[in-house]
Amino acid sequence: MKKRILIVYATYGSGHKAIAKYINNYFLNKDSELEIKLIDMISYSKRLGKLSKSISENLMLKHPIIWDALFKWADHKYTSHFTNRVSLKWFDKNALKKDIMEFNPDLTISTHFYGSCIITDFNKEKIIKSKLITVITDYEAHDLWLDHYNKEEYIVVPSKEERHTLLKRKIDKNHIKTFGIPIFPKEEDLSKKEQILDKLKLNKHIPTCVCFAGGGNGSTATLPYIKGIIKSNQNINLIFIAGNNKKAYDKISALVEKYDVRNCLVYGFVDNVPELLQASDFVVTKPGGAQTTECLYFKKPMLLIKSSGGQENYNISYFVKKGYARIFKTPRAIYKYFNNLERNHNDIERMKNKLSMSDNKDAMKKLYDLAKDILKK
Repeated sequence: MKKRILIVYATYGSGHKAIAKYINNYFLNKDSELEIKLIDMISYSKRLGKLSKSISENLMLKHPIIWDALFKWADHKYTSHFTNRVSLKWFDKNALKKDIMEFNPDLTISTHFYGSCIITDFNKEKIIKSKLITVITDYEAHDLWLDHYNKEEYIVVPSKEERHTLLKRKIDKNHIKTFGIPIFPKEEDLSKKEQILDKLKLNKHIPTCVCFAGGGNGSTATLPYIKGIIKSNQNINLIFIAGNNKKAYDKISALVEKYDVRNCLVYGFVDNVPELLQASDFVVTKPGGAQTTECLYFKKPMLLIKSSGGQENYNISYFVKKGYARIFKTPRAIYKYFNNLERNHNDIERMKNKLSMSDNKDAMKKLYDLAKDILKK
């Protein structure tokens, strides 16, 4: 009989879903004998749940100071428990129970704390008997991730620093796995840079910068930063990725035309991010967990812009402290950096050297091996 793995995420932002899909693709690629089901808890939202998602995204995009204050308020043993208990009432628990009972997972991998909480509840109610792995998708564990924890579960953390934090919070050391955030790019051949640049019809003799420029849900908050990069009009290749944000795509395209920027590509949604990252020398991005981990995987220096507060501040702190990234708090700051890009070449090289000593290549394999070991027991 096939072993069943449930992968649970919640689309509060895109990172939890991205990591869940990476896990799904890798596991299916490795083992055709596994039966895997993905569940997005947002698809089980009641009206209040959908409203909470809309409010949280609005706060992150337009009022990051308020979002950061709420995030810090909930980062405590008692407030996190209260927040999780209240938040779970936003979901249709009966529909979730029915679908999860029917699938009856042997193991659940959760990339969002709501998923971990609901599986813990169902195990306690003896509705299912599923082992649980929680994959933390940012570079510091908020207490919301730990509220559900019991000694039989595993928590995958992104770094040694976060392992020490969890040990201080009395998490069983044998159940903390310092694998890194697991991703599974389609492309892994780091020698393909020139071939990719040829295919894109970009200049192979100048630096290449990939800019994740769209923001989410129609946000144009990153555009002042992008405008600064475009106005500097340096002798580099620029690849702007606006994602599903048509408003950002149109505005970036207009700016590129206005300032007559050469060697420049503007994309909407793309499914070849790993390929574009391989072609790049450095990356401009918001400090989301999934995007920064992709950059870490391909060892690309990061110029970080426009934090939404909360977990993104944790990510900034980690990447800047490790020397993998530089933060730009204003559009003027990034304009000055690009305007002196030749002088800043050594700064980018220093980040590359630091990244060369990082190692998150085996994060997904380690997660897969852990899952297989658990399923054997």
